[in-house]
Amino acid sequence: MISGKKAQYIVEEMTKIINRPINFMNDHGVIIASTDQYRIGTVHEGASVVLKTRKELVISAGDRLEGTKEGINLPVFFENRVIGVIGITGTDQEVIKMGEIIRKMTEILAKEEIIDRQSELVNQSREVFIREWIEGQWNDDKDLSARGWTLNINVHLPRVAVTFMFYSAAESRENQQVVQLQQNQNQLYNQLREAIKFNDQDIIVPIGLMQFIVLLTWPENRTDKKKEFISHKIQYLLRQLADSSGYAVKVGIGGFYESFKGIPNSYQESKKAGSHARGANDSKFVFFDDLELELLLDGIAEELRDKYLKKILDVQANPQLEEMLETLRQFFVSNQSINKTADQLFIHKNTLQYRLNKIKEMTGYDPRVFEEGVLLYLALYFISAK
Repeated sequence: MISGKKAQYIVEEMTKIINRPINFMNDHGVIIASTDQYRIGTVHEGASVVLKTRKELVISAGDRLEGTKEGINLPVFFENRVIGVIGITGTDQEVIKMGEIIRKMTEILAKEEIIDRQSELVNQSREVFIREWIEGQWNDDKDLSARGWTLNINVHLPRVAVTFMFYSAAESRENQQVVQLQQNQNQLYNQLREAIKFNDQDIIVPIGLMQFIVLLTWPENRTDKKKEFISHKIQYLLRQLADSSGYAVKVGIGGFYESFKGIPNSYQESKKAGSHARGANDSKFVFFDDLELELLLDGIAEELRDKYLKKILDVQANPQLEEMLETLRQFFVSNQSINKTADQLFIHKNTLQYRLNKIKEMTGYDPRVFEEGVLLYLALYFISAK
């Protein structure tokens, strides 16, 4: 039940206290950790005796037990089971005196290891369950509910799926080491888990590289203000992510469903809303219920989008594309206000007018004219959605 790595850590820590050779044998009597690396993997007959009798065993110089040396061997207990044996070389009074202390300390360290492993297994089971739930991969409703109860998840509470997406503005993911990305992801995952721990029915699971899904509950007696309630929850979570390893975050909130059967839909909707949160708006999170035009545009095939972009902006042949896109984005976010757009871009109004005239000259469409501005807005939307 104890890993070799943890057992070796225990041996090394105990050696610092007693400064004697120490072995750790598993529940089969095999040495899995030792101050003498050559003994690892060998059978310790003294440990086999201890495992059977559940009592300490002192081996003297005259005893003939294979794989043993003169010393004391003590059973290590967990929940009244012998899970291993700690062996200390030497039979002098100092070893005998320290033996019980070493055994107790070993049991404490071993217990921590076992509890951590059990907790990890539970977390893994919860993640598998949540993934199956959000992807609609279950056949029997009662079975899903029962599995949830065994994992302390009440599937019958009203929930909404929320997708958190982290990305770096300063450095593309392709330029980062996979190990570094994984470390950052683990850090963000732990931060989110810590932030939602006050409600054990708010649950989280990773769904991809730097992406997480959180299933948030809301009080059943506040269905009329559930959107406001969830907004406050998300704002709280975002505040806890102030130090997010240099990553920006965008959040998509799916539809609200009171039945657990609606969670797969809410999950898909949260991903769609999250993709729009990465667009030109200033908000860090977007509700799927607030999407209108975007839902229609998302149904247009990519081939038609590309044809439209070539017709309106001629992206491939446009040498000033980046400046044009930046100007258009801010112009539309500012509701086509010349003053506000110029302020946001830190340019003079005349410079902005020059840019807008240039856009009209290059594309044939004037963003200041509503009908023509709509065409440019759609083109900008298709580029942002790529």
